[in-house]
Amino acid sequence: MKRIRSLWFNAEASYSNLNNSPSLRNKNSTDNNSRSKNYRSFSRFDLINSILLLMMLFLLAIFVTALYLTKSSRLTYSHASRAALFNPLGVISPSLGNHTLNYDPEARESSKKLYELLSDFNTAYYDDENMILGSNLFSKNTYSRQPYVANGYIGSRIPNIGFGYALDTLNFYTDAPGALNNGWPLRNHRFAGAFVSDFYCLQPKLNSTNFPELDDVGYSTVISSIPQWTNLQFSLVNDSKWFNPQNVTLDDVTNYSQNLSMKDGIVTTELDWLNSQIHVKSEIWAHRHIHPLGVVSLEISLNTDHLPSDFDSLDVNIWDILDFNTSHRTVLHSTGTDEKNNAVFMIVQPDNVPSSNCAIYSTCTVKYENSTNPINSSESFEEKDVSSNIYNVILTEDQPKIIVHKYVGIMSTEFNKNKEQQDNTNIDLAKMIALNSKGNYEKLLSSHKRAWYDLYNDAFIEIPSDSLLEMTARSSLFHLLANTRDYNVSSDRGLPVGVSGLSSDSYGGMVFWDADIWMEPALLPFFPNVAQNMNNYRNATHSQAKLNAEKYGYPGAIYPWTSGKYANCTSTGPCVDYEYHINVDVAMASFSIYLNGHEGIDDEYLRYTTWPIIKNAAQFFTAYVKYNSSLGLYETYNLTDPDEFANHINNGAFTNAGIKTLLKWATDIGNHLGEVVDPKWSEISKDIYIPRSSSNITLEYSGMNSSVEIKQADVTLMVYPLGYINDESILNNAIKDLYYYSERQSASGPAMTYPVFVAAAAGLLNHGSSSQSYLYKSVLPYLRAPFAQFSEQSDDNFLTNGLTQPAFPFLTANGGFLQSILFGLTGIRYSYEVDPDTKKINRLLRFNPIELPLLPGGIAIRNFKYMNQVLDIIIDDHNGTIVHKSGDVPIHIKIPNRSLIHDQDINFYNGSENERKPNLERRDVDRVGDPMRMDRYGTYYLLKPKQELTVQLFKPGLNARNNIAENKQITNLTAGVPGDVAFSALDGNNYTHWQPLDKIHRAKLLIDLGEYNEKEITKGMILWGQRPAKNISISILPHSEKVENLFANVTEIMQNSGNDQLLNETIGQLLDNAGIPVENVIDFDGIEQEDDESLDDVQALLHWKKEDLAKLIEQIPRLNFLKRKFVKILDNVPVSPSEPYYEASRNQSLIEILPSNRTTFTIDYDKLQVGDKGNTDWRKTRYIVVAVQGVYDDYDDDNKGATIKEIVLND
Repeated sequence: MKRIRSLWFNAEASYSNLNNSPSLRNKNSTDNNSRSKNYRSFSRFDLINSILLLMMLFLLAIFVTALYLTKSSRLTYSHASRAALFNPLGVISPSLGNHTLNYDPEARESSKKLYELLSDFNTAYYDDENMILGSNLFSKNTYSRQPYVANGYIGSRIPNIGFGYALDTLNFYTDAPGALNNGWPLRNHRFAGAFVSDFYCLQPKLNSTNFPELDDVGYSTVISSIPQWTNLQFSLVNDSKWFNPQNVTLDDVTNYSQNLSMKDGIVTTELDWLNSQIHVKSEIWAHRHIHPLGVVSLEISLNTDHLPSDFDSLDVNIWDILDFNTSHRTVLHSTGTDEKNNAVFMIVQPDNVPSSNCAIYSTCTVKYENSTNPINSSESFEEKDVSSNIYNVILTEDQPKIIVHKYVGIMSTEFNKNKEQQDNTNIDLAKMIALNSKGNYEKLLSSHKRAWYDLYNDAFIEIPSDSLLEMTARSSLFHLLANTRDYNVSSDRGLPVGVSGLSSDSYGGMVFWDADIWMEPALLPFFPNVAQNMNNYRNATHSQAKLNAEKYGYPGAIYPWTSGKYANCTSTGPCVDYEYHINVDVAMASFSIYLNGHEGIDDEYLRYTTWPIIKNAAQFFTAYVKYNSSLGLYETYNLTDPDEFANHINNGAFTNAGIKTLLKWATDIGNHLGEVVDPKWSEISKDIYIPRSSSNITLEYSGMNSSVEIKQADVTLMVYPLGYINDESILNNAIKDLYYYSERQSASGPAMTYPVFVAAAAGLLNHGSSSQSYLYKSVLPYLRAPFAQFSEQSDDNFLTNGLTQPAFPFLTANGGFLQSILFGLTGIRYSYEVDPDTKKINRLLRFNPIELPLLPGGIAIRNFKYMNQVLDIIIDDHNGTIVHKSGDVPIHIKIPNRSLIHDQDINFYNGSENERKPNLERRDVDRVGDPMRMDRYGTYYLLKPKQELTVQLFKPGLNARNNIAENKQITNLTAGVPGDVAFSALDGNNYTHWQPLDKIHRAKLLIDLGEYNEKEITKGMILWGQRPAKNISISILPHSEKVENLFANVTEIMQNSGNDQLLNETIGQLLDNAGIPVENVIDFDGIEQEDDESLDDVQALLHWKKEDLAKLIEQIPRLNFLKRKFVKILDNVPVSPSEPYYEASRNQSLIEILPSNRTTFTIDYDKLQVGDKGNTDWRKTRYIVVAVQGVYDDYDDDNKGATIKEIVLND
């Protein structure tokens, strides 16, 4: 029997032995297949005794295993600073429950300071428990400060006052022409508008396209916005004062708050208006279950304490308005009023698509508070393009509040209607929805919230150590769910999802690879039906893709780069001479759905959905590639890879690797299904050209030079999500690629780059923690407060980022961030292997977890769907666990063998292509032999229902031996370059860095070695890369047990103290127990310092670790001892380069990994007199400040500071 089949046999037959193993490292010394087959006769008594003994041993082993795993989640393994390169055996045991993660209150509290690194967070807030994001700043309208509501069918961006339509009037950075515009291709004024899914128009020309000549052969398709359905307004004093987004000014508003509840998708806005005399509160939501229903609640009330003494009454006119002028790229079909039902309606058509229309029908209930009698509209108002109903009310001190509930039915031709609805017009259905909802506000609100809660029951992510990352995970889930839906979607049409969803027309609302590669995979493990709906859109447009290929004389099918109403080749979405990888992306998304295997996804889906897409793509690529007889390889030409800074190049690495992989899929799937397989596919897959440098670094394209700046992840995509690695040589090249391209990403590039690096680093590197530093790099530069929406760019200023107006919100980044957790940090991959005898595909789940030192406590992914089963995936501090919590089918799991990884075996360029320096930290590492039931590439497991598989986490080694700072917590006290995060300076990766924003001012990094982990620093090193600083200083905060004890207890004390008196008493008792007198005598002020910056560092430390404690210092004099000063142990040491400038590397444009400049230092404590003579305890420290200034080259014309790649501190 061949190897693969025997592996499956062993996986199923041998796990009863593993179930009984109390240790992860127990190995069976005898193979069942090689046991001698000697038999002996048993007496009946012997047989009974033997059976009883075996049963007792079996039960004892299960008991010990369960007890061991229950009492200690720690399955120990230590290897000093070396990486343990092994593939440990896992333990399969009965499920032990939810696996609650450890909660570290200090780490959680410290992580909240990361919010301050987000753009525009100074007036924002986040309620962790209730998942509410908000702001207290009333500002002019600007896209990044606006929330939105959406339910996967309708959506609306909400302006500053809480409802209505508004154009942007503020750009943070400049008032230059175009500053208020959106980006390519529309380049129109940004606005807070309303949208309907799949409501596309056709445009003969757009403001900006890549291939304008294609306008002559087909119109472009972009999203149309509909009349803003949240449009309510009210006026006072004979309409002399208006409350709407155009007329309310900054001076008119006080006591402002606007928030978004991610639990239920409701946007709430409250403010006081007109000298605080009137209070306005609104709530807006798009019903989560009744997709065509939008609801607005408006409360207008008198602030009786602020009314003038002669106040009598206030006349208020409330306007329910539908205004065609708030719609874009549409044609007005009809508008009017329905006086019988106090309603207004409007029907619009998308430009140049007469077969489609959208009907909006709005009706209101208006009541005084505590009244059951609704007020009818007093008059209707109709103009050519505006319809409105007007309600006149009078507010008095006896009747100070009026409540308006607006119900809006919205129905488009594209909505999937049931059989009963198909005979009705869109306006009939919109009217029916609105009138059936009218008067049922509380019931509808309850069902809306329940629908959202039910969604979250299917998905949850926990990151107990980090509030920011957990919030980003939850907000990413929210934003993706708000813009998609799992029902009311036609299987014949599918669900097109634009880059910015249903609240913006960024990128024209068109569908890019963002939907296939970034959003859909993030939803697939939690909401497979939604992912399938999204992929059905590609299936629905497949026939057009075949016509596209025919048009250009190719067999098969070619998808255009952009799609919308149709999938024809357009000036924004060419089919040839551009990003051919879209065909690989679409195929990968479809195949991933099959590999995930949710309900109904079987060989029939593979045959009739996935196979046609992959087969046609294979047919096209077979005709497209050209054989180069000189190379003996197949090449591609005149294309663009994902890096759009490089257009019309040959042999794009990701494209060619994608073709290679897709042709293998085509061969494997065709054989599995018994279809005809073209032998040319295997030939091209084997012999397609992937360009590489002489140093074995993959070139992004043929002829790439060393001055390249990369827009976004490209070559790294070969590792994830493509999964291109299939042998050890490719693995080693991929590690070099990761290092090389990490240093060449554009600082202002899009937010779809570093999630890929998270997955690549976690899977490729056996040292350091850069998978987690890349995770922070995926968030901090791109996430925008106050409503946790991603921007496309790290720098939103189009004058400094290359004239890019960022897409917003950028759902691509939400999908990428979720994938970095779901698949990056866990090492989870959908995979398959082919039985060599039957050619059948066997689906399996790869699990490759590692320790996460920057995330103490780990991560938990609840309700991961795989093969129609439900799993929990838990990564704690020591073990990785997959719990089979629901379903009745076993799943196959493979744990890869990390001993194949040699991430430090890197040779540097040394001035000659024939001479290379070894890596600074290169050393021999332990090689552990393969455990039993492993092939060279991993170990196989069969996990049955109600069981869990637990494996010891792989522990990455230290990049620099005995570095006490590596993988520790760090924060920057001064500004860094946009896109950089301080974690990169301690992540054990010599190819990541943090860089000060400028070289003029002193830059500071503050390091925390961890609780009760004080060390005496004796020496160290700074790795600079190619841009060293001019000088370096290091300061420490002298150790004190009293400080540590106070830090360890203050969070719990402050959380549990109900009032200031109790808080002071509790803190006082803590100080008494610590032996700190009323007049504290601990004093380090006698140390000579050049300035007071060390005291500032203490304040920064307190703000970082314990903001509440910093406030307490001002209240409790006995805490003043915390204001001791940092002590400089290294003072302005000049920096000299350790490496020459390699002129040949630049002149000859060599693609090489260059050695880094480094500065080593030792600490001479004899020159420092602190405290009593002979007392050296103060040298131990937990907190260290590293300060650098300037750059070594005085003639450097770059204003940015030095690059700090790694900080090494030794004790």
